[in-house]
Amino acid sequence: MKKMLLSAVALTAMVAFGGNAWADLLIGVAGPLTGPNAAFGAQLQKGAEQAAADINAAGGINGEQVKIVLGDDVSDPKQVLFPSPTSSSVTA
Repeated sequence: MKKMLLSAVALTAMVAFGGNAWADLLIGVAGPLTGPNAAFGAQLQKGAEQAAADINAAGGINGEQVKIVLGDDVSDPKQVLFPSPTSSSVTA
């Protein structure tokens, strides 16, 4: 029993501290990409993408690359609060 517990603790420590899992850092940006205010959304999109490019060119954040996930609120105030990753308005 003691050997089994020690093995479980060792396995847990290896999983927790053993390796680095590198993944992209996803940053959500919601704005009016379409609709009557799409010109402002285009500026917002270009600014976010340029900021991500600058951060990634400098090595990212703690070695991880930044990726922008855009949410289109369609210039509709009702959609501003909840542009979800499952909605059809989100592009990567």
